[in-house]
Amino acid sequence: MKRILILLICLALLLGCAYDPTESEETKKLEVFAFSVGKADALLVRTSDVAIMIDTGENGDGDDLLKMLSALGVEKLDLLILTHFDKDHIGGADTLIRNLPVDRILLPSYEKEETKQYQQLRESLDTTSAVVSWLDADETITFGEMMVSVWVSPVPFDGKSDNEQSLITKLLYDGRTYLFMGDAEGEELKKLVYSGRNLTCDVLKLPHHGVYDDQLPALLTVTMPQYVIICDSEKNPAGSETMKTLAFFDATVLQTKDGDIHLIAAQNVLKIADE
Repeated sequence: MKRILILLICLALLLGCAYDPTESEETKKLEVFAFSVGKADALLVRTSDVAIMIDTGENGDGDDLLKMLSALGVEKLDLLILTHFDKDHIGGADTLIRNLPVDRILLPSYEKEETKQYQQLRESLDTTSAVVSWLDADETITFGEMMVSVWVSPVPFDGKSDNEQSLITKLLYDGRTYLFMGDAEGEELKKLVYSGRNLTCDVLKLPHHGVYDDQLPALLTVTMPQYVIICDSEKNPAGSETMKTLAFFDATVLQTKDGDIHLIAAQNVLKIADE
């Protein structure tokens, strides 16, 4: 009996050493990159086993994005979200799709007037093995503990405003929320702000490169982010009215005009990578 008891105690000690209830929490990490590619969106969200790209910059940015992704050790994308079909959001998409494995691609379903970038995108989609979804309804995808919700615009396409067709991406992981707004503006932004959705977030990718919108104060009030990302450039920086409005809110503003942005969320801390 004593021998059995000793064996049980030893087994318990071994299991205790093997199981560390804090280990998984300590190794959890999510990174957000906003690449400095001019007045254009090119964002990467990744964990140790998931990589998601939101928009791909301008025409000609594809090769640079491939190099940056390679330097970060990204060998494939689990998800590519193209928020709308303006050239400063889909410009590098065809290069990425042709040269990097992608599991799934999400796009809005409106009919875009044919442009060079849109034609290149459509042609590249014919070459990919990715699952391609033209969204006409909201969709939620899970990757383990990560939940990615993509919302379609409630505004009918008028043939002119691509911005108001932007897909909105809300990402939840390890207790934090990240909200990526594409170029949502005007009626789409107004409907979103007053939709009753829970828009509170830790990180907000501001819509439309920091161009001021009348709904901006309301958006910041309902989101209350810790960090605001603006995809702008030295030549086309965020509007002065936008910056004045942001100054009234308790958020750290990061602009790609100042270089690549890199945020890390790990061990209950969300911070800029080099801090």
